[in-house]
Amino acid sequence: MKSSYNPASASPKAAEARHRVMFLSVGQSPRTDIIGDMLENLDIPIEALEIGALDGLSQAEIDDLKVRPGETSIVTRLADGSDIVISKPRIAERMAKIAAAFQPNEFDLVVILSTGLFRDFESTCPTVNAQRAMESAVISLAAHGSAVGLIQPLQQQIGELEIPALAPYKISASYAADGDKKLLASALIDLADAEIIVLNSVSFTEADRQMVAKASGKPVVLARRIVASAIRLLLHGTHPVTLPGVSPEFSEKLLRLTPRERQVLSLVAEGLSNKAIARQLGISPKTVEIHRSNVMSKMEVTSSNALIRMVVAAGHP
Repeated sequence: MKSSYNPASASPKAAEARHRVMFLSVGQSPRTDIIGDMLENLDIPIEALEIGALDGLSQAEIDDLKVRPGETSIVTRLADGSDIVISKPRIAERMAKIAAAFQPNEFDLVVILSTGLFRDFESTCPTVNAQRAMESAVISLAAHGSAVGLIQPLQQQIGELEIPALAPYKISASYAADGDKKLLASALIDLADAEIIVLNSVSFTEADRQMVAKASGKPVVLARRIVASAIRLLLHGTHPVTLPGVSPEFSEKLLRLTPRERQVLSLVAEGLSNKAIARQLGISPKTVEIHRSNVMSKMEVTSSNALIRMVVAAGHP
């Protein structure tokens, strides 16, 4: 089942819809609370469509996806606005099948709208995996020597947080629901030693980010901004570069890149390998390697981590 979010209600420019973007969410569509917020800040003409992994299921089928003993969990939202905690591995399999069924060039971009699914999604369309983008951002910040504090939506997710690549770094975690000022304040006490706070779910809003930043006095990374930044870079491969709120220096460097190099930049920032990038863009790994080298040179960085930090900073003025 596909539902279409009408972007014209969010932005006059969106009426010129040019890029077909499919948002694949864990729960039920529509998620206009997330997608509408992203579109308002992207300033790109987009035709936004959405599929929820729980769309079309009966209540019994949804109940059958609830967490069983030994399974990891993920929280998502139903169409009536209520939250439900379901099995992470089983919903990930369901979403993978949906993504794999998309036809080549059916969409200009597919966005996996969840920061809790630790897997790659095979798709013949260029894809933004929110979890991979966030994981890459956290690793790049931690590798730079920063002590990173993660705020997860659920308490049980703290114990379930197993990202092998983060093992060498200074990472701490706490939990809070989006919009819950009391729990967010409590989480900041747990993360007192962190130098950077990451709101590690697309459910967290700009209001949450501002509240945490004000209360902590520390930089706060918002998942929605990371995902929006990835969308912007990929779609700007075929659209003039205008980046509201982004530093002139970063914008100037982006102007040096070809459309394909901007696409490679976004996928590199998501932490993808050359082979994975090649599959998404329909080019050879060797060609990706050449584009990647050009991007590093033009953006004046010497490592992928430095490139990712630059993209994260650009999305978080």
